[in-house]
Amino acid sequence: MTSHTPPSVDQRTSLPKIKPGTRLKGTQAAEFGQQVVAAYATLSIRAICAETDRSYGAIYRILRRAGVTFRKRGYQHPFAPIETAESSS
Repeated sequence: MTSHTPPSVDQRTSLPKIKPGTRLKGTQAAEFGQQVVAAYATLSIRAICAETDRSYGAIYRILRRAGVTFRKRGYQHPFAPIETAESSS
């Protein structure tokens, strides 16, 4: 069984910290949205929130507007094929 370890700071994307209450408009909002979508491939919404200082709802709305398919809730165990007696021979 493998254990889950959160990504280290070195593995995380370099998302910008945005001062709380700041509205993003135009190209700045579009660029930030692209960065958030790319980060969601490896990070959870909560991890993105922590890195950017944005709320869960703000990050969720960005992802929803981008048409991202959300992962199921909770830790998703990586696929590990089950060895059978036939395949180990």
